[in-house]
Amino acid sequence: MTTVVHLSGAMVPAGVAVEVEIKIHARLNISPYVAKQKANVCLALYCGQSFCVDEPILQLGERITWLVPVWLSPPREGRQTKVGELLVDAQTGEVLESGERCRVLKQIANALLHPAPAAPPDSLSV
Repeated sequence: MTTVVHLSGAMVPAGVAVEVEIKIHARLNISPYVAKQKANVCLALYCGQSFCVDEPILQLGERITWLVPVWLSPPREGRQTKVGELLVDAQTGEVLESGERCRVLKQIANALLHPAPAAPPDSLSV
């Protein structure tokens, strides 16, 4: 199984050969498939039917999580734009910060689906 791991904060000088070896021993109780299911349920319950998810990415940090990309996907138009992510704890299956993340996802979706009308240009008297 190939898994993408995001590393941040590492300072790597340019022009230098780098070898990275990471060994982590942890039991992942939640598979990528289950993480997608949990994200889909969260979206259906709290965001509506205009979203779909992509393949989860394993993320290492304070906790091991699945980063699940979320796409705007209106029923008649299909998958359009990536609008954010949901985080699923890889040990417990909990969707982290689900309420706040779903609120933001809905705001982004509404802005994309219902853009504000453009203001009319100022008319100048001649």
